[in-house]
Amino acid sequence: MNAQYIVISADNDSVTLTPLDDAKACAGCSGNCTACSVRFSVANSRHLDVKPGQKVKIGMSARHEALQGILSLVFPILCAVGGFFAAQPIASLFGKTVTEGMQAFCVLVFLAAACIIVLLITRHRINPEKLEITEIC
Repeated sequence: MNAQYIVISADNDSVTLTPLDDAKACAGCSGNCTACSVRFSVANSRHLDVKPGQKVKIGMSARHEALQGILSLVFPILCAVGGFFAAQPIASLFGKTVTEGMQAFCVLVFLAAACIIVLLITRHRINPEKLEITEIC
């Protein structure tokens, strides 16, 4: 991520940020900024000395990027390959011979199941991205 963010508040392990564009848009406003700007929290796992008003960049650690890649790409592909090879036992279970159409159907079903599993995992975890401050500008 190359976007810059403004620090709103900083605790020991968590920092609240707003996008730099939102901060510029609200600069001339005399209203309450909490009502009109986007705010979100990120981790400060590197324990950088950040103060309100500073510009920072955020990103994910290499470990979390690799985990996200495995979960979103490798797992569904492995499930699709598993569906291809599971077509034979599934067809024999129903007393039928395996066809290309049956193999394609099993690949699609296993791929859809993998996508549903990925969606359920990513939607029910707290902060799956593990965003953190990577640089003070």
